[in-house]
Amino acid sequence: MLEPALTQTEDHLHNPLWRFALEFYGYPGVQEWMLRSQDEFGADVCLLLWASYLQCEGVPLGQELWEVADRRLAPRRRMLKSVRRLRRRLKGWPRAQRLYERLKAMEIRMEQRQLQALWGLRADDRWPSDGAALEVAARASNLPAKEKARWAGLLEHFNVDRVIGR
Repeated sequence: MLEPALTQTEDHLHNPLWRFALEFYGYPGVQEWMLRSQDEFGADVCLLLWASYLQCEGVPLGQELWEVADRRLAPRRRMLKSVRRLRRRLKGWPRAQRLYERLKAMEIRMEQRQLQALWGLRADDRWPSDGAALEVAARASNLPAKEKARWAGLLEHFNVDRVIGR
């Protein structure tokens, strides 16, 4: 759902996690994988983007911090799901196109605020680490091994392309 064209609003929301999320979400195959993980396994896209950022930065993640992050997003997650559900129902209805676009913009802003809340959490020495962010997030999100491998592949290709400047 993240789209750069609708993000130039509040400067304090533009942190490295948000910029990473826009770049990674726009990478080939990532959006489709994230949406499928959300729809089929109930994964939270914002948490997956946060874990992806931590993984790319080489920052370990612990189950305790994951749970804190998940709880931090819970209140807004319910609103976000309601907006998403309504937007999806309106998709393709020509008479509701304007409302669809407004809901889409609202959903993006809500996701940006979710990522801002996650950016406020620091994965540092205060939190015990259980290992690589991808491992912890995949386990906590109940992703099947095949999906975890797909995610790892997307991150690996994304990182390689970033390093060589593609």
